[in-house]
Amino acid sequence: MGSSTRVSTILLAATLALLAVPVAPAHAQPTGTVRGKITEARTQRPLASVQVYVPGTGRGTLTNSNGDYQIVVGVGAQRVRAELTGYTAAERSVSVGAGQTLALDFQLAPATIALDEVVVTGTAGATQRRALGNAVAQIDASRLNEVAPVANVQQLLNGRAAGVVIQPASGGVGTGARIRIRGSSSFSLSNEPLIYIDGVRINNAPATGPANQAFGSSSISRINDINSEDIESIEVIKGPAAATLYGTEASNGVIQILTKKGSAGRARWTLNVRQGANYLRDPEGRFPVNYQLVDGQVRSLNMVKVENERGPQLFRTGHLQEYDLSASGGTELFRYYASGGFENSDGVEPSNSLRRYTGRLNLTLTPSDKLDVGGTLSYIDGLTDLSAEAGFGGRVWSTVLADPRNLNERRRGFHSGLPEEYDLLYNFSQGLRRTTGTLRLDHRPAPWFSQRLAYGTDVTNEDNIIFFPRVDSLVAISAFGNEALGYKEVNRRTVTYNSLDYSATAHLHLREALSSSTSLGAQYYRNSLRYVYGDGSIFPAPGLSALSATTVRSQPIEDSEENVTLGIFAQQEFGWRDRLYLTVGLRADDNSAFGQNFDRVYYPKYSASWVLSEEPFWPLRVVNTLKLRAAYGESGKQPETFAALRTYAPEVGPGDSPAVRPDLIGNPDLGPERGKELEVGFDAGFFGDRFGLEFTYYDKRTEDAILQREMAPSAGFAGFQFFNAGEIRNRGVEVLARARPIERRRLAWELTLNVATNDNEVLDLGQPGLRFVTAGTFLRHQVGYPVGGFFEKKVVSATLDGQGNAVDVQCDNGQGGAMPCAGADARYGTADDAPAVYLGRTVPEVESALGSTFTFFDRLRLYTLLDYKGGHRKIDGNTRVRCTFFGGRCRENFFPQEFDPKRIAAIQSSRNLVDFLIDDATFLRLREVALAYDLPAQWLAWSGASRTSVSVAGRNLHTWTNYGGLEPEAMFLGGSRGGNHSAWEQTTLPQLSQWLVSLNLSF
Repeated sequence: MGSSTRVSTILLAATLALLAVPVAPAHAQPTGTVRGKITEARTQRPLASVQVYVPGTGRGTLTNSNGDYQIVVGVGAQRVRAELTGYTAAERSVSVGAGQTLALDFQLAPATIALDEVVVTGTAGATQRRALGNAVAQIDASRLNEVAPVANVQQLLNGRAAGVVIQPASGGVGTGARIRIRGSSSFSLSNEPLIYIDGVRINNAPATGPANQAFGSSSISRINDINSEDIESIEVIKGPAAATLYGTEASNGVIQILTKKGSAGRARWTLNVRQGANYLRDPEGRFPVNYQLVDGQVRSLNMVKVENERGPQLFRTGHLQEYDLSASGGTELFRYYASGGFENSDGVEPSNSLRRYTGRLNLTLTPSDKLDVGGTLSYIDGLTDLSAEAGFGGRVWSTVLADPRNLNERRRGFHSGLPEEYDLLYNFSQGLRRTTGTLRLDHRPAPWFSQRLAYGTDVTNEDNIIFFPRVDSLVAISAFGNEALGYKEVNRRTVTYNSLDYSATAHLHLREALSSSTSLGAQYYRNSLRYVYGDGSIFPAPGLSALSATTVRSQPIEDSEENVTLGIFAQQEFGWRDRLYLTVGLRADDNSAFGQNFDRVYYPKYSASWVLSEEPFWPLRVVNTLKLRAAYGESGKQPETFAALRTYAPEVGPGDSPAVRPDLIGNPDLGPERGKELEVGFDAGFFGDRFGLEFTYYDKRTEDAILQREMAPSAGFAGFQFFNAGEIRNRGVEVLARARPIERRRLAWELTLNVATNDNEVLDLGQPGLRFVTAGTFLRHQVGYPVGGFFEKKVVSATLDGQGNAVDVQCDNGQGGAMPCAGADARYGTADDAPAVYLGRTVPEVESALGSTFTFFDRLRLYTLLDYKGGHRKIDGNTRVRCTFFGGRCRENFFPQEFDPKRIAAIQSSRNLVDFLIDDATFLRLREVALAYDLPAQWLAWSGASRTSVSVAGRNLHTWTNYGGLEPEAMFLGGSRGGNHSAWEQTTLPQLSQWLVSLNLSF
């Protein structure tokens, strides 16, 4: 059966099931009204954005800023439930007559461990946290944005979910980061998690945009396209134990983004206005002082200081502004949420800026208590201009390599071109048009049966452009040369994600104390990439910009690729007395990238959860909540699209006849990488939920990891063949602690601490006697060490002679001793060379964050976030080029006696010894500080606003680190030196500091 036929069958069956039970129109049923106020139990302050609903129906609403709600319900006995993240849910029963209005107030108690919270990620349908055997991290984005506004989704994630590491590309406005959840699990495939928005898959490419010519790095991440003001919450599942139901591609975890929805009631308008500044903190102290011989004397140059004194500032203060307007409301039949946003942000370099328009429309139609029809549509239109960084020169490059010999000439001390010349010539941009739409039907034909059908599409159109205008005045300058005659490169990409998802769940009470939940479902994913590329050089005259106007053009390239997955799953959950849960599940997947000899793959799942504190025999009152949990699950990662196929490349044959030549040999037996994970842990609440602790231990193994082997020429196919062979292990612990040390009406204090460790190890490379394979510059995959570990010679001792030259240089011999670093010729190496030894890993071994919120008089909130990452290393490419290229410009080159002889030996080795560049990147950063104030309603009564708040927030305000480069975080994304595992900094703009003033008005 073909893929299209199978999809049609699934869609037809789901549609028939949805139509099997007639739907009675909502207006035909008599109703009543329930209204009331929801407050916090201990302080009595009103709670906004509480979800109030009637379970099992589509009826629901949210409380306003005063804690008030109103909801229409059916007549007779009804259950009304109130839920808010961070609080214990409350549920009460009422009996309502036709046309009657009843008052029903709720008091919600704060809970550091809220077992009744509803979780939607990693389950066949929404379920309470008490039933989950695995850990799911939840981030209340809506409430967080009120206190500490953030610019993008990756900032929302950073430091707020244990085990989730964000490694940013650059400090440039509009750039992104790579995401690692529980370490690196693949040698050659992406280690990025899947991204879902409102239940459908979307494009999650971490490195897009124009790639620099030197190293191929791109720095724009697609996840940051989403307007953070539209996000209600984020849920993160961290590995195969929880991701089984997502199947192939889910072994690196899943991030589910849930956007805001409308609720019944009058229209609620919200206006957010933000104004702020981006700046480079202490550039004079961070950029290096360079040295050179000038007239026989060693001269120093602090390029930033000299240029700032000359004026204007070398790195400007960039203006940041953002405006968001949203409206939500509706009736019991129809609810809506609509928003529009505009962002205009400037970086610290004149060539770096972001202009973006966003729009979102979320609609929900409830024709009866048995059917909800929901649809979402979002559109993003933007332009990101990136600064000239690694590979193109630019302000950072020319400043890092400042030369005192140039100080009194045209270059003013800069290494190559002047900053204004780089700004004039080099233009790198990405134009973006992205549309995401979803359609979802939730049907409840019977109290015990529910089903869901969801369709989603995500279309991303990128125009990645590199443009150098013709600037005749720069042609004669050696730093630019022929590039000043003009160049243009256009790469237009269309990435499309389509998904179709059906699931059905039957809830039965087999006995009074025994419940059963059976789920069946099918999912279809179809992803495609189409692109057109062309480039040309030399414009015949200034002022031209079209690619067709260049006089030397390459042959245009057009190509496409597509990937299809079809999966089915079944899950059975048993619950005993609402406190003991056992779950088993199985998923089967087929993917178009599997080899033709590889059939479908099966992924099992098992989990258990026991709320021990609710047992009658539980004796410890101090531990008021205790849930034990355990889960085992499997998921996978499919090969690259064409890895299993035998391919041929076009060729011009004899007499200019069309021909083909062998390209890749393929592998008909190639299958997915398979992730297997066991996790165990507990959730505990102490002292009446004043203190909460979540603990998780995980052990994840990737089997059948995909590697490359070189083909013998006799096979007729040059290059490499992909094959399943390797094995990788990740294991560690994750701890999330929450506390409310002070909880009074006039003063409250909340603390959140998360800590995560990751022990990563290559267990097998699939071939007897094979100990390692190269993973990139200075990187290896070596058995017994982390994936993509740094391996190079390590200098252990050296001495300096009277002239400052390193002699008797000894390196680690790999066995705990020492030996000469090189044999007869250090430039080329000999059999007597010292071996490369392990120097460190690229992904943090430990990450932690401490968040603190003080609330004064229910109105004033002070929030801080400290972020720590440690146990990893990064290549300091800035020191590499300063000290070992262009004759050397670091102090070590001129005053070697002031430094450790081992460092001098490496610098003088003609780049044969580089261990001093692989530096400890551990840091502690004051990531966020925010002060927010809710204005008294009477102050702005004239405006009609029901709630007004203002906040002042700072980001990246201070960093404690011993890292010797410019920035312990920023690095290349993608390319030859920033691929799947590398951590390399060279002429990359450091992370920017930021201050932001926000005004939030609700009407």
